[in-house]
Amino acid sequence: MKTAGQHIRTIGCCTAYLLCLLLVWHNIVQAADLPRVFIVHSYDPENFVSQSQESGLVQGLLENGFVDRETVVIKRFFMDSKRTYTRPEQIEARGKEALAEIRAFKPDLVITVDDNAAQTVMLPLVDSDIPVVFTGINNLPEVYNQRRRFMQNRLRPGHNVTGVYEKLYIGKSVQLMGEVVENLEKVVFIVDDSPTGNAIKKQMEKELSGNGSNILYSIRQVGSFADYKELIRLIDTDPEIGAYYPVAVRLSTDDGTVITGRDILAWTLAHARKPAFAVNYFVCRLGVFGGVSVDFTTMGRQAAEKAARILKGTKAGDIPIEDAAGDALIFNIARARQLGLTIAPELLASADHIYETMLLPGAVKLFHILIVQSNEKGLGAGADVEKGMLAQLAGNGFVEGENLQISRFYMQTRRTYTTPDQVHQRGLAALKAVEKIKPDLVITLDDAAAGEVMLPLVDSSFPVLFGCTILPPEWYNLKKRFMACRASPGHNVSGVTGEFAYEKSMETIHVMFPEAKSIVLISSGNTFWLEKMNKLLQKQIMVCSSKCTLTSIRVESSSTLRKFKELIMENSNDPDVDIISAVFPVGLTREDGTVCPLPEILEWLFEHQKKPGFTFCDSWVRYGYLLAAAINYEATGRQLAGQVIRVIRGSDPGDMAIQRPADSYLAVNLARADQLGLALPVDILEGARKIYHTMEPEKAH
Repeated sequence: MKTAGQHIRTIGCCTAYLLCLLLVWHNIVQAADLPRVFIVHSYDPENFVSQSQESGLVQGLLENGFVDRETVVIKRFFMDSKRTYTRPEQIEARGKEALAEIRAFKPDLVITVDDNAAQTVMLPLVDSDIPVVFTGINNLPEVYNQRRRFMQNRLRPGHNVTGVYEKLYIGKSVQLMGEVVENLEKVVFIVDDSPTGNAIKKQMEKELSGNGSNILYSIRQVGSFADYKELIRLIDTDPEIGAYYPVAVRLSTDDGTVITGRDILAWTLAHARKPAFAVNYFVCRLGVFGGVSVDFTTMGRQAAEKAARILKGTKAGDIPIEDAAGDALIFNIARARQLGLTIAPELLASADHIYETMLLPGAVKLFHILIVQSNEKGLGAGADVEKGMLAQLAGNGFVEGENLQISRFYMQTRRTYTTPDQVHQRGLAALKAVEKIKPDLVITLDDAAAGEVMLPLVDSSFPVLFGCTILPPEWYNLKKRFMACRASPGHNVSGVTGEFAYEKSMETIHVMFPEAKSIVLISSGNTFWLEKMNKLLQKQIMVCSSKCTLTSIRVESSSTLRKFKELIMENSNDPDVDIISAVFPVGLTREDGTVCPLPEILEWLFEHQKKPGFTFCDSWVRYGYLLAAAINYEATGRQLAGQVIRVIRGSDPGDMAIQRPADSYLAVNLARADQLGLALPVDILEGARKIYHTMEPEKAH
């Protein structure tokens, strides 16, 4: 028998159980009394379009007093039609699954998000007893109305359907991009081949027709990720295309899998180097450059407002169908910096939102330049060219370490690898570096790099620019054809030469030394281009023979310091020699095999050479040479930077004219003239752009 206490405990347990049942029953009855909303998303829960509109729907319902599980019951169905169920028959089947769940759930309202849900769920529910609100459709409402009539007009639909049309504001975006991108000629719009992609394509065509812009456009539809990548590369390399509008959100890969929006954007931001329109706030926040956008979250809230009115008793057919409300100016300035773009302050001031960071992980794949220097680091004309080039690039928004990656290879042919075989081996090493690094652009500076690296890369996949080559490009073209002509090379190579102003040099020497007949050039033995330079000078002597007294030029060379000094002394004492030019006496070795520093050579030279001489570079006149019809190599570097910028922005080197140094002028050193006991003619002094009053051999490099 049970005790009284046991009976009491049993009664207590039963009472508690009954209370729990009553509470559960109360909650069930209460939930049954709450309005029920069924949301059908076209895509998966991770899709940024789904996330943005879902957020807006929840916010909009909350603002109107509808809180999930408190004042409303919300159920969701994700069709996953961009990632998993991508074929038309699969999308149709997913729509039927959603309709089956709707029948079981018995909602008071259905909300469809994006086109696939509108097509497979909203249209079958037309004129049913369930009101429907659509949002985010790219097909015009009139297009769906032709398939199944659900509206008399947008202002008063008259059936059981209303909603929000996703207007893209493309015309305004094109106008904005024209203000940001200098000389914008053409824009490419990219969509995928899904039903949504087809809808967006028609939407683009409608919004772009008759927009009054002078900017050309094309709409490209791609189905595979491989085709998309190829299109992005085409955009990057076409100088006429200044911007693009990516709206491909579902693409198939070679192995049959499908990648969607975020992954496509991640690849795009890492590889594309031109600005892209942001279709909405979210993709701009991820890292897309910007534009005039519809806010998906706001569009969701706009649809929620209509849903709330229906839940409060208004008929769907009495609620207008609207475009997504308003447009907004948005920028991602972190992306702008990566692309080297400057946004005008007045545009930034008028922006509705500015993002200062990029949410997608990983920085953009920086444009990668490999600079191959012929000489050691800091030596030779190439060092000056690189200095001027980097300064000019920075002035145009392209800064090493920010939006440019620069690798360097030093062939070291001045002091270390001096024999022809050694130079060739260093060229092979540089070519291996090219294959390993796979840069976006190869720049070769000075002649050794041109001969050993530039020529082997002719017609390769690498764009190549050369700089400060003393030999004319025609000489290299004889070895391997890389140009049809200087004005239009036609291959993958262009550049800015370092050709000396030989004619100006001869004219200047004739003016200064009208009785001079004989010139001797003395150079170090490893200056391989000297023999060819001699022929060019001989040609210039013949050209000016009618007005010049010069009749001969002789070239002598030595690779040792001892022999070089002997040649200088011998020719200084030869009465038949009028002018001595010690052309670039670099790499001379002492008897112990070490290389003599250039400042030490020049100090000895200026003390012992008693006859006038000339050079071809402004810096060497500053060191102490008498005169030069000079090249400013930093200015040449600035010229070369102009070509680099064109390559970064998509131009083909073969379409860029090969240039001569634009900045050539007369430079003289009065201190050297005084040392030689020369009085320079007035017209020489008046014609000189640079006059040096001191000799600085210690600064020679």
